[in-house]
Amino acid sequence: MPLRSYTRRRLVPRLVFSLSMALLPLLLGSVIIYWQALSSLGAEARTAANEAVRLFDVMLGNARGAAQVALRHVDEGCADATLVLREQVAVVPFVRSVNLTRDDTIYCTSLFGDYEAPLDAGLYVAGELRMMAGNEVTPHYALLILRRVEGRFAALSTIDGRYLSNTLQLVDQRSDLQLRVGQQWMDEEGRVFDGNPAALPLGHVERTSRRFPYTVIGGFPEGAQWQHIRRDSLPLVALMLMLGGVSGIACYWLWGRSATPSLELERALLAGEFVPYLQPLVNARDGRWVGAEVLMRWIHPREGMVGPDLFIPMAERSGLIVPMTRELMHQVADALAPHGHLLGQGFHLGFNISARHCTEPGLFGDCRDFQARFLPHRLELTLELTERELIVSSEVTDELFDNLHSLGVKLAIDDFGTGNSSLAYLHRFKVDALKIDKSFVAMIGVDALSSHILDSIVELCGKLDLMIIAEGVETEQQRAYLASRGVEVLQGYLFDRPMPLAAFIEALQRRQGGR
Repeated sequence: MPLRSYTRRRLVPRLVFSLSMALLPLLLGSVIIYWQALSSLGAEARTAANEAVRLFDVMLGNARGAAQVALRHVDEGCADATLVLREQVAVVPFVRSVNLTRDDTIYCTSLFGDYEAPLDAGLYVAGELRMMAGNEVTPHYALLILRRVEGRFAALSTIDGRYLSNTLQLVDQRSDLQLRVGQQWMDEEGRVFDGNPAALPLGHVERTSRRFPYTVIGGFPEGAQWQHIRRDSLPLVALMLMLGGVSGIACYWLWGRSATPSLELERALLAGEFVPYLQPLVNARDGRWVGAEVLMRWIHPREGMVGPDLFIPMAERSGLIVPMTRELMHQVADALAPHGHLLGQGFHLGFNISARHCTEPGLFGDCRDFQARFLPHRLELTLELTERELIVSSEVTDELFDNLHSLGVKLAIDDFGTGNSSLAYLHRFKVDALKIDKSFVAMIGVDALSSHILDSIVELCGKLDLMIIAEGVETEQQRAYLASRGVEVLQGYLFDRPMPLAAFIEALQRRQGGR
């Protein structure tokens, strides 16, 4: 059990825990690095797409300027206008050709001069922009055509697809960029496809120009995140491996240190591992529940249920018994107070207290708060004085017990007859009840001397007007013997074993429903 030997640790759990702590930084760091890689790829794709939009807007802005200049010469003959068109091709960056149309018919071009060919305006997105995989002059190179309309006339400015593909490649050489115009799109190689491109697996982003009807699509292919990690995150991976190793070694060393029981108790208290179990007290005549003793149990995460004889003495010596009892009272009040109507008049709950409690001024406040939680129902709170440590009568102790009596809190001596302080308690303190130790009850019908001692205790309680509670009643013979001697309250396995709070409340509800 955890309090018997703290220095002996099992090797397998120790190794498993240390290895887990070594892997934890690596696993968490890997998740962070992977997430950071995806975020970086997304940010890079957005930056590249924004930059491509900016450059394409510049190209199309130049094309629009060339078209506007060309439209100023629609009233001239094509021979004169051709010189202007060729001048725009020569001086305006990115513009490959400029053409003029009248009533949706091309009649003048910068390349051929007079020319006649029909124009399908419906092929232009928003009547302004069209992407082509090639034309008669350059069938193997794509081009982007900007259309500028004024009345019957329009000017067409074309941009060579090689400018477009070079821009897609050079803006960001690690990401994939695509240019989409209507239902056609171009990849970085300058190839034009119909329809909408498939979404890129990583960092997919789409940026639409605010000036022209086109969209730039950016992202990365599958597996790009691992290339990014190998390229940019290897030093961080090495750091994680080092931290994981240090963490594992440190945990292995700390596990092997000799831990004190008080530290384990404190840990268990903070973790909420101490829980109340309630054992009913019954009326000796009719078996009716008249109260319950609240017992502390430790549900250890590795060892399971820990017996109170293993941790209560250590808790008393370390002083942790005080906050442990306070936590126990809180748990009982939280669960049982809403069912106060089931308890009945005079139902009392008993809590064990030690010498350490009697030096703590907080005990009075704990009892007052506990009783207040059950209002308007009145229950009797009993504090059972244990004999593991001697409770010394002093001004502080006497004042505490007087204040507790003024609250209606009763005092009982637990396991009477087994310690060297029982008679001293009767002499020094105003005691309301005695709990006969189960060792005397177990000898009923077996040992005559123990029966005489038991009869003497019962006679003494009668003379002192003390309530008697007999613990450890396990047989019908013991119950009958105690009842015949006037012992009114019994406790033991004959009636019920200690049970968790939830089971105790369910039993109360069944008894109430059975009446």
